[in-house]
Amino acid sequence: MKTRALLIGCSLVPIVSFGHHNVAGRYDAQATIEVEGVVTETIWRNPHVQITMRVTDESGEEQIWDMATTALSNMRRWQIEPGFIDVGETVRVAGHPARQGTGMYISNVLTAGGEEVLLDPNAESLWSDRTIEMAESRRAAVGDTTAPELGIFRVWSHPQGFGMLIPQDVNPNYSIEENYPLTETALAAVNAFVRERDNPISFCQPKGMPTIMEAPYPHRFVQDGENILWHQEEYDTIRTIHMAPDATAEGKPADRNGYSIGRWEDEYTLVVTTTNATWRRFDTVGTPLSGDAEMVERFTLTPDGSRLDYSITVTDPATFTAPVTLEKFWLYFEDATVGQYECLPAAED
Repeated sequence: MKTRALLIGCSLVPIVSFGHHNVAGRYDAQATIEVEGVVTETIWRNPHVQITMRVTDESGEEQIWDMATTALSNMRRWQIEPGFIDVGETVRVAGHPARQGTGMYISNVLTAGGEEVLLDPNAESLWSDRTIEMAESRRAAVGDTTAPELGIFRVWSHPQGFGMLIPQDVNPNYSIEENYPLTETALAAVNAFVRERDNPISFCQPKGMPTIMEAPYPHRFVQDGENILWHQEEYDTIRTIHMAPDATAEGKPADRNGYSIGRWEDEYTLVVTTTNATWRRFDTVGTPLSGDAEMVERFTLTPDGSRLDYSITVTDPATFTAPVTLEKFWLYFEDATVGQYECLPAAED
């Protein structure tokens, strides 16, 4: 069982595949290595499945490799059964090496039975034509058109292979200064941020608005009397969108996700205005928000029900010299569900 290193261009495995924000800073997306060894421990959990292996290096020395891979939630929605490897088995893995120590973010696993499991939506088979991977419908990024009558009230999924709402959270090379109209105060906060010291989502700390809207996990809209609930799998988040014509945030208690007021612009577009958010962060890498921030979201359904287009405009004179608008979209898959997140922190989180 030997350690082998292969350098592969980062364009083959884009950094956006990382998904969870801690990962981009901990692993080198511009390199891919292979390691073969004996599995000594597996921990199936969110935000990352953990695998420990005993590896013998080229000099005959034994090493313990601590590795991470995609979330248990992703395995569920990609229909990959988590028990594909067991303690005591010899397996081969490939992925991005840790920037420090013996570690890896796993994209490919060759099991003891000779099947190759692809744990990254952008991964390609390296060793076997017997692969286990996400369903073709998700890889094709085309939504289901069979239920237009459901309207907005269904489960929506993040399309694989498409960028995140807030790129700097998954790409450490994305320049905040060049892409956002920051005030001097906000720029100073960004420059003072140290990921290892200041990461706001370490140890399974939940996000708030607007950052929670970039989560790559399924979410759904549910009618709750006259109001609408937005239920996101990540951190089991629930936002209430108040739909009463006289709804007001004045005098309402502040909350991590703020106070949201909605209205239907037409039969396909829900407009939501949110204030009073206590998250006080635009992203997870140092860009602040003040208590005066206002966020206006537009959820626009396609007539066939297959896609939900989204935009959010953030106005905060303390952080931005002009409003900032971000966009993304979600797709409808009939078999998608919103599961329990049940985040369990590891020491490295």
